[in-house]
Amino acid sequence: MGNMPSDVEFTNVSKVFGTFLAVDDISFSVPKGSFFSLLGPSGCGKTTTLRMTSGFEWPDAGTVRIAGQDMHNVAAYSRPTNMVFQRWALFPHMTVAQNVAFGLEVDRRPREEIRRRVAEALELVDLLSFADRKPRQLSGGQMQRVALARALVKQPKVLLLDEPLGALDLKLRMQMQLELKRIQREVGTTFMYVTHDQGEAMTMSDQIAVMNKGKIEQLDTPQAIYDRPASRFVASFIGNTNLIPVEVVGTPGPTARVRLGGLEFSAATGTAPKGGKGTVSLRYERIRIGADAASRDTRTRALVKDVIFSGSAILYVVALEGSDVELTVEAPHDGTSAPIAKGSAVDIGWDGGATTLFADD
Repeated sequence: MGNMPSDVEFTNVSKVFGTFLAVDDISFSVPKGSFFSLLGPSGCGKTTTLRMTSGFEWPDAGTVRIAGQDMHNVAAYSRPTNMVFQRWALFPHMTVAQNVAFGLEVDRRPREEIRRRVAEALELVDLLSFADRKPRQLSGGQMQRVALARALVKQPKVLLLDEPLGALDLKLRMQMQLELKRIQREVGTTFMYVTHDQGEAMTMSDQIAVMNKGKIEQLDTPQAIYDRPASRFVASFIGNTNLIPVEVVGTPGPTARVRLGGLEFSAATGTAPKGGKGTVSLRYERIRIGADAASRDTRTRALVKDVIFSGSAILYVVALEGSDVELTVEAPHDGTSAPIAKGSAVDIGWDGGATTLFADD
């Protein structure tokens, strides 16, 4: 993706509110036609970044370009962007078709063009048969799709989405994630999406920028971020992981030897510790338990302290033999065998590629 033309480029952009540095000297580009997500906890700067793209906020330093054009002093209404908010802000007295047509009416587009583009937009979101309904006659998911059609009908270069699924229930949110990705692929418009939900970002995105305290900690594909997090923060924020205090044996290179009690094993180096201590990230599902542990690079004994059934998986909290360290292990549940009993002594194991070493924060 690095050689693709960019629809959005940030170069050394910062934004300050009073004494609070909301966005701290960030640079990134959004490839044309991609689904790009800004992901992070509340207050990390992701929504401020989106608002600087839209023109609702102005950077205090740096440059924002959209489709190659510098957006310095370009007002929000003059930018080739449109935004979908968490709250749909539909006009209650208008029909679905009238809501979608509103922006084109303001632009004084020809009536036949408006009719055609509204029909195309409603067909894209599978709501053409709802064109004459009022918003109060729609479900939450349908209202969100109307808001999406209203934004897309103006054919923006970049569609900005600010946590648009946050008001929906879990099942509908998951359905809409797949719908959004389908729509993005069909129209080919660049989507720039803000969320604090890592599952949403992983499901939909071509690239994710993980933000923390105003900075981008990692920008990569979902799989690269999950498998090889660049920092301890990214490792803990994306997915479920055990963060294990270890001693570092020797000088870390691409991999390092680490020691946990009497157990010594290899870990990929994320950020190299400067002293002799660090933290290893080991994801729940990368650990094998019982007979499955036998073929793993690293093996040890552990005591099962707790068993948690979660439907498709069983979580085991285990205490490692010879140390006070507890790990959580996620094993798939296929319904063919009983869970390991609490209080059992078991083997656990993992392969070298499953671990990443970080400097302590």
